[in-house]
Amino acid sequence: MFSNGMTPYVKYNMFHVEQRRGYRNDPFRVSNLFYNPDEDFYVCPMGQKMKFIRQEKRHTASGYQQTVSVYRASRCEGCPLRGQCHKSRRDRQIEVNHTLDDYKARARELLTSEQGLKHRSKRPIEPEAVFGQIKECGRFRRLRLKGLTGAKIDFGLKALSHNLRKLAQAWAKSSFFDKFLPSRTAKQLYPNPHLKFYPKLISIGANAA
Repeated sequence: MFSNGMTPYVKYNMFHVEQRRGYRNDPFRVSNLFYNPDEDFYVCPMGQKMKFIRQEKRHTASGYQQTVSVYRASRCEGCPLRGQCHKSRRDRQIEVNHTLDDYKARARELLTSEQGLKHRSKRPIEPEAVFGQIKECGRFRRLRLKGLTGAKIDFGLKALSHNLRKLAQAWAKSSFFDKFLPSRTAKQLYPNPHLKFYPKLISIGANAA
């Protein structure tokens, strides 16, 4: 998003969980362990180094390739914190995706900034409500056309239908027409109450008369 000139005020799936006090104060979580980037090692809650072992290439279910670094402690046997730290019979081993952690850190910094708090307050009101209506009420769960152009057309048509539905609901409210229709046009020229749902046609008919 940065490369496309956009500022990503977008929450990742664990953002709210990470803000909880219990999560932030848990010394055994990998994200809370001290990390030395210069020498590439972690420090466990007991103060022992967890050294780099290997690096692995993996693919997610969506086909995205990610690089995972593996670190392992060396003297877990006899540690008084072992029962709280991990349940493995061997020394504790952790896996870290440094690229993903960097993205999360940048997103976290933006989301907790003053501007990020403003955007987050608008999210449940503006985009999430519309997204929920389109996905659940409209049963729109997958794009049917392929490619970027097809996706734009597919979702554009769905957004258009959503807006037309909202407009029809607004037209159904009499208070909405009071702002746009002349006071005598709808009632005197067209006494049929159903015609009030077409303000433009009524105005044209009034001018022609």
